[in-house]
Amino acid sequence: MRVMRLCLAVVALSVTLLYFGHVVLIAGGTVLIYWMILPLIIGHNESRKRRKLRKEALDWMEVITMNLKAGKGLTQATMELATGLSGRDGGAGAKRPRGAADGPDEMTAMSWRHCLGLIRLHYPIGKVYQKLANRLVLPELQTLAALIETAVDTGASLPQVFIRSAEGLRRQLESLEKLESALASRRMEGCLLAAAPAIYTAFLRLVAPEYMAPLYTGNGWLAALAVFGFQLGGCYSFFRLITREETEMSELELAGFQEEIALHLQAGLSLPEAWQRAAGSRIRKETVSGKENTAFHSISLTSRHLHMGMPFAKALKPLLQEKGGDTEASRMAAFLIQNYQTGGGSLAALLSLEAEETRRRCLLRQQSKSARQETVLLFPMLLLLLSALLLTAAPALLGI
Repeated sequence: MRVMRLCLAVVALSVTLLYFGHVVLIAGGTVLIYWMILPLIIGHNESRKRRKLRKEALDWMEVITMNLKAGKGLTQATMELATGLSGRDGGAGAKRPRGAADGPDEMTAMSWRHCLGLIRLHYPIGKVYQKLANRLVLPELQTLAALIETAVDTGASLPQVFIRSAEGLRRQLESLEKLESALASRRMEGCLLAAAPAIYTAFLRLVAPEYMAPLYTGNGWLAALAVFGFQLGGCYSFFRLITREETEMSELELAGFQEEIALHLQAGLSLPEAWQRAAGSRIRKETVSGKENTAFHSISLTSRHLHMGMPFAKALKPLLQEKGGDTEASRMAAFLIQNYQTGGGSLAALLSLEAEETRRRCLLRQQSKSARQETVLLFPMLLLLLSALLLTAAPALLGI
């Protein structure tokens, strides 16, 4: 991290020196570039790590699912995978996921090593997965851990719950991977566009220093400042739009929440009790991870209303009216209120189907948003084009 910050400071200083000759403007431009670009670079690094972890999680779930279908228990299948991923010799039984020839990074290996130690200490498998999810801080893995804990509490079949949940999360992860691949190509375009103006400026200063001289004398600094502002604004807008697109879709986690409710319903709980149990596990997860999910703010409020004895339909009314009823949470509330009288296993089956539909709608909405973003990205490109035109014309205009 220190090396990255130092390199960014050197690049910022070098770029600023291309435009200004005054010490104050050089210092101000360097600080501005550093302040604007550093969060974007940090966000990009976090996104890259998250993408790598998602790919690994797909392999982990595939290996465990294969072992479960072969008749092994969830604890045994998890232990074999943890033995291979923790870097310890697990013998012939240890399986390493495909595509992981070089092994996981040190942080992931340490997390699985910790997981292996908990299994050998006979920790409940639900707690083991929760500890692993908290260490790796991957939302999809946290959803899976919450479902496993719920299955343990309700006495449901762990292999069946894992296989069904892993299948839904696999489709979710594969869809997110497609979006991440599209973002990676855009990020490359953004890097080229961001570098092009500075390279063009350096080229002009090298081959035509007399032509560029008016920018560094008299009032030329105003034109240089305008060019610098257009270029910096275009680069920042481009990367900011991409960063906004990379934000986690918190509504996707509602699908896991619905599956948790379905498991509690299958165990014989009433819908209000199932809601409170599922909401309680989510609140505990957020407390441990330290990250607030806006999609669950109204759900936790509903849970408190139910705890105070408020009727179920009335407690869900604020959630039903959230943002005009145009959110996944409000759709879930409408579905539950409509099917409240059904109860029991039939509602559990319907809720599991609704969870899959929630995932599908969220991913389709994100894909549609990604397609519309192509048009919005024309704005930063236009700023960069204007900066190039101004850079080319300004010296001639100043020399008149």
